[in-house]
Amino acid sequence: MPDDTQITSAVNSTSRRQFMGYAALFGGGMALVSCSVTLPPKTAAEQQDIDILNYALTLEYLEAEFYSAFIGSGPYASKLTDPRVIEYAKEIAAHEISHVEALKKTIDSLGGKFVAKPNFDFSPLIGNATVNDQLFLQLAATLEPVGVRAYLGQVARLSNPQLIAAAAAIHAVEANHVSAVQELRVKLGHNTAPTRQTDIAPQSAAKPTSTAAADFDPNYSPTPTAFWKPLTMAEVLAIVKPVIK
Repeated sequence: MPDDTQITSAVNSTSRRQFMGYAALFGGGMALVSCSVTLPPKTAAEQQDIDILNYALTLEYLEAEFYSAFIGSGPYASKLTDPRVIEYAKEIAAHEISHVEALKKTIDSLGGKFVAKPNFDFSPLIGNATVNDQLFLQLAATLEPVGVRAYLGQVARLSNPQLIAAAAAIHAVEANHVSAVQELRVKLGHNTAPTRQTDIAPQSAAKPTSTAAADFDPNYSPTPTAFWKPLTMAEVLAIVKPVIK
C-alpha cells in the first residue's frame, strides 16, 4: 500500500485449509473466534474486520510472491528480458510487499494475529508454457483484476471507517496495476483485444462464471469498465486455491 495510506495491522493463518475456512465462515455470515487471550473480547464486528484483513493479507502475500518470483534472485527473474517489463515487475512487487507489511501492522494494531504466509506454487498457472515477458504479463493481467474484485467484494463488510478508507486505497492501487499491465501489453503487441470492455476480468464472455484459469481471457482494454463486479470469498478461493499449498 502507498505510504500515505493509514492502514496498520496483523493476522493469523498458514494453509490452504485455513484460507478455505475463511470462505466457509464468511459465507455463513459468521466470524472466527479471536486467538487473543490478553486483550478484552472483541465484538463480532471487530473480529470480522480482522478476519477480512487476514483474507486480504493472504491475497497480498500471493501477489507479492508472484512478482518477487520475477525479480532479483526469484526463480523466474532471468526469464524477463525487456527493460520495461523488468521495471514493471520491480515496481509492482514493491507495491505488493508494502501492502503486506501495512496489513500486518494494521491487524496487529487492532489486537489481532496476522496469518503467516502460505506456501505458493505457480506452476499450475504456468503449465508447459515458456516463461518469458509475454507470459509474465499475461499472468499479471489475470491476477490483478482478481485482487481488484476481491477487495470490492469485502470493503462494504468492514465496520471501521478508517479500514474502509485504507482498503479503498489498496483497491485503487490494484486497479492501477490492471491498467498499467494491460497498457504495456498493448504496446508490446500481446493484448489481442485492446478495446474489449469487461467488468468481470479475468473471467471471459464465453464462460463468465468459471473460476478455472484455463477459461480466463487476459485480453481486455487497459480501461476495461465503468464499474467492476465484486467477487465473493468463495469465488476468489476457487480461483487461487490451485497455487496455495
